[in-house]
Amino acid sequence: MRTRLCCILCFSILLVSNAQREAANWYFGQNAGLNFTTGTPTPLLDGELASVEGCASISDPNGNLLFYTEGTTVWNQDHDIMPNGTALKGSPSGSQTALIVPNLADPNLYYLFTTDDALLSNTGQFNGFNYSIIDMSLDNGRGDIVSKNNNLLPVGSEKVTGVLNFTGNFYWVITHFEDRFYAYRVDENGVDPNPTVSVVGPNITNFANGRGSLKISPNATKIAMTYLIVDPRYDSNLFVFDFDANTGIISNPIEASGHTRAYYGLEFSSNSKKLYASGVNFNAANELKAIDVVQFDLEAADIFANETVLLDFPSFGNIFVAGALQMGLDKRIYHTLPNTRLSVIKNPNALGASARAAKYEVELGGRQASFGLPPFVQSFFETIFDIEHFCLGEVTTFTAEDTTDIASISWDFGDPNSGVANTSNALLGQHEFSTTGIFTITIDVTYTNSLVRRFVEQVQINEPPNVLSEVELVQCDIDGLDDGITSFNLAESVAAFSNGMGSLSTTFFASEANAILDTNPLPSNRYTSTGYNDVVYARVVQGSECFSTVEIRLIGEPMTNLGPYDTLFICDGIRAEDSVTGNLTHIVQQLSQDFGDALITLYGTEEDALYESNALPKQNYTFANSTVPTVYFRVEEGFNCSFIGSVAVQIFEAPTYEESITAYLCDGSLRLAALDGYDSYTWSTGDQVQQILVYAPGNYDVVFSQGTCSYVQSFEVLPTPEIQVDEIAVNDFARTNSIRIETNSGNASVDLSYSIDGGITFQPANTFSNLDPGVYDIVVDNGCTRFEQEVVVGGIQRFFTPNEDNSNDYWALANPQFFPGAELSVYDRYGKLLKVMQSGDSGWDGTFNDRQMPSDNYWYHLKLANGRIVKGFFALKR
Repeated sequence: MRTRLCCILCFSILLVSNAQREAANWYFGQNAGLNFTTGTPTPLLDGELASVEGCASISDPNGNLLFYTEGTTVWNQDHDIMPNGTALKGSPSGSQTALIVPNLADPNLYYLFTTDDALLSNTGQFNGFNYSIIDMSLDNGRGDIVSKNNNLLPVGSEKVTGVLNFTGNFYWVITHFEDRFYAYRVDENGVDPNPTVSVVGPNITNFANGRGSLKISPNATKIAMTYLIVDPRYDSNLFVFDFDANTGIISNPIEASGHTRAYYGLEFSSNSKKLYASGVNFNAANELKAIDVVQFDLEAADIFANETVLLDFPSFGNIFVAGALQMGLDKRIYHTLPNTRLSVIKNPNALGASARAAKYEVELGGRQASFGLPPFVQSFFETIFDIEHFCLGEVTTFTAEDTTDIASISWDFGDPNSGVANTSNALLGQHEFSTTGIFTITIDVTYTNSLVRRFVEQVQINEPPNVLSEVELVQCDIDGLDDGITSFNLAESVAAFSNGMGSLSTTFFASEANAILDTNPLPSNRYTSTGYNDVVYARVVQGSECFSTVEIRLIGEPMTNLGPYDTLFICDGIRAEDSVTGNLTHIVQQLSQDFGDALITLYGTEEDALYESNALPKQNYTFANSTVPTVYFRVEEGFNCSFIGSVAVQIFEAPTYEESITAYLCDGSLRLAALDGYDSYTWSTGDQVQQILVYAPGNYDVVFSQGTCSYVQSFEVLPTPEIQVDEIAVNDFARTNSIRIETNSGNASVDLSYSIDGGITFQPANTFSNLDPGVYDIVVDNGCTRFEQEVVVGGIQRFFTPNEDNSNDYWALANPQFFPGAELSVYDRYGKLLKVMQSGDSGWDGTFNDRQMPSDNYWYHLKLANGRIVKGFFALKR
């Protein structure tokens, strides 16, 4: 195994402390953060910063947080706003809104550079390129901004980067605007406002196109730049230049041309031999598509002729920003998009897929990342050593890439338990670590020119994954030939050899030698064996470069293709206009009747069943409604394939019906009917028809079926119910008369109908209103029997017209024959008694003492034989 791990450049052994961890703490996104001091990133949940893109942070050489910013506000180590720490001229929406550079001579002084903001393009007002000075000796060691917004350029872009020069006595801080680079020298005297200017590269005159990134390689020999073009259409520039760290001059542009990707983020590998870029793809219609993170080989003759796409993400809609790339102290490169995790490139010094990228792997403790990560001085990440062998029990080697100018090397392996072996003065560093864990190796390199530089490496020593050394992977051979040749999904062997270990990274190879060297990997999910006794090897890694190898014997099991096996039924499906949905658990349950406790998995195609990919869910699944769907199944015993076959799936919609019904005999019999349209019916009486006639009370059940789908309906048959009328309440002699019929059927489920016209018309309600005085024939019907009774609704005429036309000439009690003994008295409005009549009298003719009474309202007093008194008024009209 071979990789280059973390090494941190230190300037002179007299000028630096033992641990350069200025990049140990990151704050970014929406209150997100990471700490790298333990060797692996740990979420920080105490940040105050909220930024769409730009941010920056700095720690002391021991990894203790000093301060951080999103371009406008500075927070100190206690997460309080630093004195004078607002209104900086950066922007949370700037690609690289800030860069923090330490003073080489005074450990308390820091220079915070801020860039312009492309969003200001429509305002006509610009932030420019500025720097502020922070003195950490003030405010009880929490820092104070002693000089703010010192302008270097009146207008700028969103790009800044920095690096240490070769002799280690000053930094270069570089930005770009329009057609030139500006390289500012930062030394023990501060910032030199007179930059080295290099007129080279693209000429970006549209301020709105100032987004993008600028990065120097950690070894200070190359500089890369992206310009994200948004106006008038999406495009970008991606360039690599030569950089002279002695003079600050930038030259020899190499452009990535002919691409359809809007590049944004940039990062170099720690050995400065690989370049990584993020970009949003766009099509010929200039529509934004997927986001890629790609690798370019800087040692290739044509850098941009070939690329390796390591990460790809679906489109974020109209978002044209592809997310920042940034190296951590662990020398891994991290990529951000809006998510609660970061993606990571684990071995950036390696070429192609061996760089091992993982999407959304690094947890942020529930906090949300955005499009920006904090940039740092690139020298913090330089390495000049190749480091190999990270497993406990192996000898870890540290090999300098070029020893031509090296006079001597002093090693401290940070492993005091190893005794005298903890230090060495050999040019080749070699050490067998005493235990697992993260070790800090201090390396003092003396060059032939007497320059001494200190490098600090961090290595993680791990035990190899505790997996089985050999397993068998048995696959169904379904081509009909007994030759041992079949196709395998090699990834399915992981469960067999993993010993329950999680988070294993596994690659497969044709030979053990290739597995050890990590070369020529096999496809993990589409591998065709060569015949009987075929063997492949897995290289298994868990969280480190330490690995184990596993021998996997591939066995093709003949005679395992069952072909079309059966037609199975789902009985509770849901049909729509063009689809049908069914619960596939029912299919697995039916197959289990044949295959017992074996693992059964369903697939949409035979190929998916063979490769164990795209398994169908064991729950509701929707098929097109045009044909009877075919589902493929795979039967496994342990990790071995036993059979592959297919079933036709008939999906029936569950009927809607009352499972229990109560009914009554009528005239001594009752017809019971199940739902129509089913294949078979079986009654508890033995009948096998849809309907039966029963003659006795009792319980009757019917099972009606379609295919293997059966449904049960129960009938409780009761004797013919009697109708019991408790009361017929008549409200009469009123302005509005009504009849209410109160019944007790003996069973609430019996439906009754009511009539007052002798059964000519019925209604379900038991009350009749707005009735005229008269005789009514009450009928109550339950479908089998009836209750009948005649009732009278009493009443008095509301007016009469005594004009001798033989029509309504007399005012009298209606239906007097039903009210014998009734007495009716008439009064005028003054209470004078005008007439007293008995129930059999013909009525009042409108006279008093043979004198016609005038048209007016008159009052009556009705006394019925039962003592009931009714009072009211009526009108006399002439």
